Amino acid sequence: MTTSKSHPPSSGQHVKGTVSETTTIRHLPWTYFHLVLISSSEVTSRSTDAEVDILTARTYLTSALQQFFGVTGTAIPVDFLKVDGRSIWIRVPRDDSAVVVSAISGWIGREGVAWRIKGRSEWLGSLVAGDGSDLFEA
Repeated sequence: MTTSKSHPPSSGQHVKGTVSETTTIRHLPWTYFHLVLISSSEVTSRSTDAEVDILTARTYLTSALQQFFGVTGTAIPVDFLKVDGRSIWIRVPRDDSAVVVSAISGWIGREGVAWRIKGRSEWLGSLVAGDGSDLFEA
């Protein structure tokens, strides 16, 4: 019976087997938002179940960005991912996300409507699915 010792490969040799590699994503290009359109008390009583369409949502967002940041604010690209009832999901460039938060959180429209930020994330999956805390509830 012979025994042999395993020697580490020299710099020119290739080792067969599994290779483990780690990648870190540091700067994601987008920030995702979940927004809900809310109304003041007098408007809410007559339009509680009113849905927002994509044109109205774009008009309200453009108004908020223009009111706070002028033409520069309206130049921010906003992609609408989903419109569902009074909720919308959008994405904006990560570098412009602070500007969007400022404009949305401080804006109130003429009809007494405003946007409420329900969620903000650099990962769409975590925004839509949540943090996973409800997975193990009985």
